[in-house]
Amino acid sequence: MSNRDTERRSVVMQDQRVWIHWLILFLGITLTLGAFQFVRQWEVESQQQQFRDHGDILFATLNKELAINIEALLGLRELFQSSEFVTREEFRIFTQPKLRRLDTIQALEWVPRITADQRARHEADARREGLENYVITQGSRAGTMVAAELRDVYFPVYYVEPLVGNEIVIGFDVASLHSRQNVLMLAEQANDVRVSAGIQLLQGDLGFLVAVPLYSHDEQYLLQGYLLGVYRMDRVLKAVISQSHIEKTEFNLTIWDVTETAKPQRLYSSGDDKTAGRSALFSRAFSFAGRTWKVDMSPSGIFMGAVDRSTSWVILVAGLLLSLLLTQYVRILLLRGQRVRYLVEQRTRELERSERTTNTILDTAITAVITIDKAGVVQRFNPAAERTFGYKQAEVVGQNVKMLMPEPYHSAHDGYLRRYQRTGEARIIGAGREVSGRRKDGSVFPMLLSIGEAKVDDNPLYIGTVLDITLQKAAEVALINAKNNAEHANRQKSDFLNMMSHELRTPLTVILGYLPLLKNAQSLPSPAMIAEIARDIDLSGQHLLRLINDLLDISKIEAGSMNLHRESIMVGKVVASVCNKMQGLADKKGIALVDQSGSEELFADPLRLQQILLNLIGNAIKFTAQGSVRVETRHCSDGVEISVTDTGSGIPEADLPFIFDKFRQVDSSSTRKLGGTGLGLAITQRLVALHGGSIEVTSQVGQGSCFRFTMPTKGGDS
Repeated sequence: MSNRDTERRSVVMQDQRVWIHWLILFLGITLTLGAFQFVRQWEVESQQQQFRDHGDILFATLNKELAINIEALLGLRELFQSSEFVTREEFRIFTQPKLRRLDTIQALEWVPRITADQRARHEADARREGLENYVITQGSRAGTMVAAELRDVYFPVYYVEPLVGNEIVIGFDVASLHSRQNVLMLAEQANDVRVSAGIQLLQGDLGFLVAVPLYSHDEQYLLQGYLLGVYRMDRVLKAVISQSHIEKTEFNLTIWDVTETAKPQRLYSSGDDKTAGRSALFSRAFSFAGRTWKVDMSPSGIFMGAVDRSTSWVILVAGLLLSLLLTQYVRILLLRGQRVRYLVEQRTRELERSERTTNTILDTAITAVITIDKAGVVQRFNPAAERTFGYKQAEVVGQNVKMLMPEPYHSAHDGYLRRYQRTGEARIIGAGREVSGRRKDGSVFPMLLSIGEAKVDDNPLYIGTVLDITLQKAAEVALINAKNNAEHANRQKSDFLNMMSHELRTPLTVILGYLPLLKNAQSLPSPAMIAEIARDIDLSGQHLLRLINDLLDISKIEAGSMNLHRESIMVGKVVASVCNKMQGLADKKGIALVDQSGSEELFADPLRLQQILLNLIGNAIKFTAQGSVRVETRHCSDGVEISVTDTGSGIPEADLPFIFDKFRQVDSSSTRKLGGTGLGLAITQRLVALHGGSIEVTSQVGQGSCFRFTMPTKGGDS
């Protein structure tokens, strides 16, 4: 090449370098500006999303706080429903803990239903009770309380806690104001909790009432009155904002009652009127005791000014600098082109040395490496592959690689390879995949296969690495089984603890509910009521004792410390004794309890045999609505077989394998309805096993169940 041609070529290349420089600079500036705008928009959207997250937290906290306050009223309803009469002192004792815990409550009130005929006696009773000058009152136009006008029915506030600050409401007829009368009517119609619209409270400030109707315990089911919760909106929202841990200065909050969509009522606003009307960034409605409330939140100026917008400016400055640096870098690269060509030649010689090194590495690698050509013929089979598949290199090289594959991979391999070369559609090549391999002895094993593709003189070469994962798969299966077993055991334990919590709390509630009536010596109930209370406490105590005995029995059995005191006994006598004890329960449900036991003898602990029969016969009566429960005995090859058959609801076939599990209850809904710990059958099965016997159950849904167990007629040491 002449000097002129060389010079002309140098000029052309220089022009090309200048053009490339300007193109890179232009693209860099364009991308930087685009990134700047994108990040600016992202910062705004992130801030809005952060505010919506705050709204979600406050919305959830408001729902939770309202639900907790409703629970306080429902708990008060349980007190009234479980007692014939609740005194003012009992009302105070019961409500004081709730008021200390829930400062959102302005007052809790008992509002009885008083007819016009009952008014004079009601006012006289109140004055005798210590409420001096008590009369049923209503508000006047002058803003004072005056005696209520003559009406058919009154709903005066009779009990109120806390009394301090709420003296004005004693005797006030709640139904004398339309806004309050409306919520009472809605609660009565629904026989459920209902909340009023926003009202001006007698104690001052805007608030709302929550009404719970109470009915008589007799067959007439007459309305006795209402339990009222009086709430101030500012107290409720103060508690909600405090619990949500969101700075009050970051948002403007408005609560609306949108039950009447044509005329929404504003219940609360943390900003001025202009702020309340501003478009809300967070808006969500929810149902609350028969009404619909909506939460609107808009960010404050403080929140909007707190966002950090430095990131977009950093990107802009950094992008421009990077564009300049990249342009200069490309210029340097082009100038060093000749140097690169020289280095390429040098690298070629180094690659030859590298190839020799690679061959050495493959031969000494602990991972199986197999290379094949485009037809699937094995070109290389390293020593690790020999150990993995059991073939020698000479047996595999030159053969189709599908000899190492079980079906269906064996038959599909060639077609897959041709399809990949024709379409470029890859399933394994370029990625790892778990497949199966076949050893020389014909055994199939799981392996992790990774395949890469290389070009040698324009001919494809496929390199596969194989890792035997037999041990890993076995470990995974063992780990999954262990995890499932642990989760299953944990669920059973949780179900058992929930059940025991309910069963223990029910009798304790009865006992603790009656104790306040007996603690004051000056105002003891009548002897008849004391006797009735004693019977209820005795029944609850007996129920607690049965629960504790069940727990102790299952604990002793599991610990191996349950001792049997066996002796020769007549089965019929034990069966007759148990049937006599259970006869009253059967008569109460109108069920026939049939004793068809014989004169068989067996060697057993009479106390534990009685416990087994009590559990089985008690369950049969419990789950039988009509029909009969039959107890039979007969001789069998293993000793004496005793069966308890009922015509009850039966047990689904899918639940029969778990009927004797100690931490599992079948048909938990009916079990909770009828009571019980769910340990009875578990204890029964283990007591039978301790005697050397066995127990089984057959059942059909809707037709009844039959429990059969055997006891030996002879035995050794107890």
